[in-house]
Amino acid sequence: MRDYLLYCTYCSVYTLLHSYNKESGAFLGEYSLLYNDYTRDSIVLNKFLLAHLGHALKMIPSKTEEYMGIICSTKRFLEDDIDKYVQESKERRLFEERDRLSERHIGRVQVYMIKHLLDCELEGLKRRKAATPAEGQVLLGNELGIKKALEIIEQVLTDKQLA
Repeated sequence: MRDYLLYCTYCSVYTLLHSYNKESGAFLGEYSLLYNDYTRDSIVLNKFLLAHLGHALKMIPSKTEEYMGIICSTKRFLEDDIDKYVQESKERRLFEERDRLSERHIGRVQVYMIKHLLDCELEGLKRRKAATPAEGQVLLGNELGIKKALEIIEQVLTDKQLA
């Protein structure tokens, strides 16, 4: 897998894009030794592009002499702030994961509420007496439908992939 850097020929400054992640459609971004992680977003790239608007930019792949020459001899864009951006990125990802889990728990609570309401409806149907045979058939159909719905809800609640 190739890494890349973006180099401003006018200012002689670069930013590391690292490798391209096809799943997210973005570069891994700058790397922090302090956090042993990438920004995994485009905040530094965006700031680089805005700061070098109108300048000649060059994208350079790794494993070339030009890449090594730039890394060794030129200044890295926002070098002192990389750790801060990586920390913010990690916190943002953690918040997103907590938010996703929270939404999932809310969904499970809603499924339990639906199950409880269907259980109550089923008990009400079982207590009703039919006045005619046709009404008895309708009540039986309603009861069977609610039982099937409860069966499906039970499958969803016990399925490990959906939990």
